[in-house]
Amino acid sequence: MKALKALVLGMGVLLVAGLGLLVYGVSTRMGNPPVTASRPTGGFGEVEIALPAGARVEQMAIAGERVVLRLSGGGPERVLVLDPASGRVSGSFALIPAPPSR
Repeated sequence: MKALKALVLGMGVLLVAGLGLLVYGVSTRMGNPPVTASRPTGGFGEVEIALPAGARVEQMAIAGERVVLRLSGGGPERVLVLDPASGRVSGSFALIPAPPSR
């Protein structure tokens, strides 16, 4: 009988200790917001992006963490992909029409 009392007492101590650790963990996380992916806190300043002569921005969209510009005029239509975190052009696509098929 003494062994059973010791076992119940030990389990009770473990339960109280586990509950205390759970309360401690929740209370420390509530004060500090979780850290997400590293993002710059400030802006990148003013950036000039050279467009082809005669080109104009027809459409702008946000795609994930990129800004996409559709340009027309000044040659074939073009799509510019910008990285707003760095202020640089990530890439571009020239939209060249295919010749008519016979």
